[in-house]
Amino acid sequence: MLLAPKKYKFSKSFSGKKITKKNYNKKPIIRFSNICFVAEQSGFLTNFQLEALRRFLRRYLKKKAQIFFRLFVTTPITKKPNEVRLGRGKGGLKY
Repeated sequence: MLLAPKKYKFSKSFSGKKITKKNYNKKPIIRFSNICFVAEQSGFLTNFQLEALRRFLRRYLKKKAQIFFRLFVTTPITKKPNEVRLGRGKGGLKY
């Protein structure tokens, strides 16, 4: 159950600006349950990391709780292989 869309609108995206750290003083809004996780740092999560987290929580909690993810991987990340010369377009999809 890897979280990735079946089809992207554009197969490769721009790199864009890096996400900077934002200081939030407000408590997060909890909608589905009594507990929520909040990230301490900004950054990117891959679909493999989300799936690993889901599996870990599933094994740890067993049938004691339901798990809801309000994240979805929508930005395709590209990377060129090592030792490839410049030019010849953008790299293939990494994840």
